[in-house]
Amino acid sequence: MDAPEKALRLWYNEPALNSDTGWINRSIPMGNGYMGVNVFGGTETERIQITENSLYDWGEDRGLKRRGLNNFAEVYIDFDHDNTSNYKHELNLNKGVSFLEYEQDGVKYSREYFTSYPDKVMVIRLNASKKSKLSFTLRPTIPFLGEGKSGYVSAVGDIITLSGVMNYYKIKFEGQFKVIPNGGSMKATKNGTINVSDADSAVILIAVGTNYRLDSQVFLTENPTKKLEGFPNPHAKVTGYIEDALARTYEELLASHQVDYKALYNRVNFNLGAIEPTIPTNELVDEYPNGVFSNYLEELAFQYGRYMLICSSRKGTLPPHLQGIWNVYEKPPWSSQYLHDTNLEMAYAPVFTTNLSELFDSYVDYFNTFEPRQRLYATQYIKEYNSSQLDPNGDNGWSGPFWSSPYDVPGKSPVAGFGTGSWIGLLFWDYYDFIRDESLLADKVYPVIYNQANFVSRFVTNVDGDLLAKPSSSPEQKLRDTLGTTFDQQMFYENHHNTIKGAEILGRSDNRLSTFESQLPLLDPIQVGKSGQIKEFRQEQYFDDIGDPNHRHASMLLGLYPGQLINDKTPAWLDAARVSLLKRDHKTNIGWARAERIAMWARVHDGEEAYSYYKELLSENYLHNLFNDHRGDPLFQADANYGATAGVAEMLVQSQDYVVAPLTALPEAWSEGSYSGMLARGNFEVSAKWSNGHADKLEILSKSGGNLELRYPNVAKASIKTSKGQKVKLIPKGIDHVSIQTKKGETYVINAIPKYVPVTEPSLLKINTNTAEEEINLSWSASADAASYSIYRAVGNASAYELVATKVVDTEYVYKALNLKQFGQMTFKVTAVRVDGRESDKGATEIWMLP
Repeated sequence: MDAPEKALRLWYNEPALNSDTGWINRSIPMGNGYMGVNVFGGTETERIQITENSLYDWGEDRGLKRRGLNNFAEVYIDFDHDNTSNYKHELNLNKGVSFLEYEQDGVKYSREYFTSYPDKVMVIRLNASKKSKLSFTLRPTIPFLGEGKSGYVSAVGDIITLSGVMNYYKIKFEGQFKVIPNGGSMKATKNGTINVSDADSAVILIAVGTNYRLDSQVFLTENPTKKLEGFPNPHAKVTGYIEDALARTYEELLASHQVDYKALYNRVNFNLGAIEPTIPTNELVDEYPNGVFSNYLEELAFQYGRYMLICSSRKGTLPPHLQGIWNVYEKPPWSSQYLHDTNLEMAYAPVFTTNLSELFDSYVDYFNTFEPRQRLYATQYIKEYNSSQLDPNGDNGWSGPFWSSPYDVPGKSPVAGFGTGSWIGLLFWDYYDFIRDESLLADKVYPVIYNQANFVSRFVTNVDGDLLAKPSSSPEQKLRDTLGTTFDQQMFYENHHNTIKGAEILGRSDNRLSTFESQLPLLDPIQVGKSGQIKEFRQEQYFDDIGDPNHRHASMLLGLYPGQLINDKTPAWLDAARVSLLKRDHKTNIGWARAERIAMWARVHDGEEAYSYYKELLSENYLHNLFNDHRGDPLFQADANYGATAGVAEMLVQSQDYVVAPLTALPEAWSEGSYSGMLARGNFEVSAKWSNGHADKLEILSKSGGNLELRYPNVAKASIKTSKGQKVKLIPKGIDHVSIQTKKGETYVINAIPKYVPVTEPSLLKINTNTAEEEINLSWSASADAASYSIYRAVGNASAYELVATKVVDTEYVYKALNLKQFGQMTFKVTAVRVDGRESDKGATEIWMLP
């Protein structure tokens, strides 16, 4: 489907404040993996703050703000323009370029900024509308010099060099700033600045680097001062970046950047029919919580998360941390670490669904660098916790970290269980599952998930016939080092399952596979509690027995999202997940938690709840530059920006059960719209156009061939043809599901889908038990659409329902069974069936427990 031409941009009519508040709330973020940049847009003095993700400090700090990632440079450009008019500063997401313009003394001044991944530089072009009217002083500075950081700035000819050392890890750093004026004069000063006078225009090139390398030596060396030993000084590297960029004109550099950027960004379009606002973005954000629910802001925030990932995750560079690739502080929040109990995973939550798969290579390279250290930990933990399963030759797989940095991966933390490793494994599996490249599976994915399963298979302990994590923790809950939390068990199950499946695809016969196969059914990933919820802890009975019932983490639901364990093929678990989501409630104000809830509610097919969390996030967490305010300090974390994009993607298309399901969680507020280029498992690229909440047209490009399972109401009655108009051979699986054997490279077009009217479900199911008569009396409130009702039950922790009765015409039913004591606990469900035979998608559920 053709993407409509619409500029998505952030724009402002005044500069950001020159302060930390201005940085977090209004500066414009840019990046290319090699550097993160925040542009303030000043007219008297422009401020450009630069982050380089390997410039790291360390100390014994505790609490929120700790030494860690450091501010690389503060760059100032002095113009002394203090009487300006017609100011506008914007970030154009379609182009990946920031623009600034204003007038002073009859001259129109403009600037363009971009950060190029292919050329590894930031490029700034300064223009004046009249000749000889551009004058400025460029003065880069090194922030936070002192005991932990030394350095100097010098200027020679047309280049300024900023260099120094971060002392704790002996990190050598360097930045170079090349000034290329057109006309006028230029002078370097002893103070490390360059003055340009009376030029027509100018270009500034910026390159940065350190002597850090993605090398296992960094993680295997204990002495911090020896971690980078033998790695070359960054001077030659940074000089090479500048010299290579100098070989190109400004126009060539811009074209190179845009070819790279647009090849990624333009893959996906999301259109809710919004028109471009006439008010600046800060006002747009401020108006949103007042009930002016702007579809434009909702479109913008979706693409902004993709933009941020393009800026912060590129092959050959470090992956995004808690703050992505942006940090202004000496002591950033939680050191700008990588936290593997949700934050890192949320950074990559949109990478596959929104068609940016190759951006995951940044994390692949980082993981492969620290994995040898995790193998040593794995042997240590098996020896400590389950020594009978220890391989004396060290073949014990790798264990998952809780947190890490570019320099260190500490050992086990009680804050989160060992399921973090299997969650990493899930990211790797999705890399294959979405793009279906078997060479990728063999070379990059299978070794990771197999060796994680190897560790888990030796770590789990037999407890009453189940194989459980011991010790086990649910991330950041207060009950720690317990037994078999749902977080660990679900993640272990997912990784074992995917490893077995990957081996089948590749025809592998590795010696531990039979162990994984025998263990899989004993991992017991889901337990249903007495509130009808997915338990978080095995000893939990009712939902709020243990821990914080409104906790930011919903770790017991990771099998729902981002995992695949809980899906439409496990409807009893899906209903239990809904109970847990309802009881988790809206009380969290944490940005990433709200973002995660968008996706989780989408997975239970509730578009209204998913949308309500998106609105809360935009209303209460998003700042004027759309940075996510983590919890209201303000405190920036990028995870919710990435996560919100992923959540919206789940509202638009899902494939967790290997059935491509477009528009499965569409809210009423999005009654009309379109999207193109979303990616589903199986490497199917999905596009949709809808009106009045109903699909008018679906297009699915089969990028790898293979079988397409497609689910949408009445799709079996639709017109399904190839892009060339040829009829498609398909197998109907009911009126809402078809199966198509696709051809690689072919697009399948679905039109003329009959309108779908959902069936209203019954409500308020009540249960009374007559134990003496072995009867359970069910009653419920009627559905206005029902011609009859169907009754289902799920016994204990069963994933699916069994049909108990059909064609029940009353709103009461007596369930009889011999020896009710054998069941202990059951979930009953009642659905409505309309006269045309269609059943309600949802139903009324209630837990029965033995009195």
